[in-house]
Amino acid sequence: MTVSQWAWPMAAAGVLGAAGCATAVAPAAAPFCTASVSSFSDPEAGARGDYSPNVLFADLTFTSTSVGYGAAGGRSDEITLANGVLHLARPDGAGGHAERIGAAAGEGAYMLQVVSPRAWRPSVAVEGLASLDDVGAAIARAAVEAGCAGETKLAYRIEGRIVAAEWSLDTLPQRGDFTTSNQTAVITGLYASVDQARHFVTPGRNIHAHIVFPGLGVAGHLKSVILAPRARLMLQGG
Repeated sequence: MTVSQWAWPMAAAGVLGAAGCATAVAPAAAPFCTASVSSFSDPEAGARGDYSPNVLFADLTFTSTSVGYGAAGGRSDEITLANGVLHLARPDGAGGHAERIGAAAGEGAYMLQVVSPRAWRPSVAVEGLASLDDVGAAIARAAVEAGCAGETKLAYRIEGRIVAAEWSLDTLPQRGDFTTSNQTAVITGLYASVDQARHFVTPGRNIHAHIVFPGLGVAGHLKSVILAPRARLMLQGG
């Protein structure tokens, strides 16, 4: 089991002395740019075909803002964590999908990445997002505008309507691949410009994205997307 906890960056105040007087200089505002990510996985075991759980769900605490993604033990379910709600989804064997909310006693995750923001920054409008590359670029711009120009790890949420989306359930013994159109959706996950292999983040676009369809009662791994206008993006703020 590998568990990574990443600490907040700290800013220190300086003190300048002049003419026998000490003047405190307030630190510059430092945005929360490096999230604390709980990371559970064992890639070496996975390479041998061993997908045993590396963490039990009962040992985890989620908040109402928790975001995450991964694979259940045995890769039996695709894991999406959004607003603290644990979605476990798998193909139903008939070309569709089945989802559970929450886990049964004794269940765990082979791979899981979790971020629990203390707060979300105000949402900003994002337009013209016709691919996951566009999504990653929009998140990168928003992060820079928020003051995160260096190494960055942030949970994100995009709320809006999709024109079309391709998404998957990377499960065993059967995988599911689906195409959905014209649905309200939440896209969520982790943006990371560092430690990408550790967090299963795609280099270049720097994101791992999952999608939740409230109207369909299912969530999964996002492969491609075209978003309708007036989508709203939120980055974690703490």
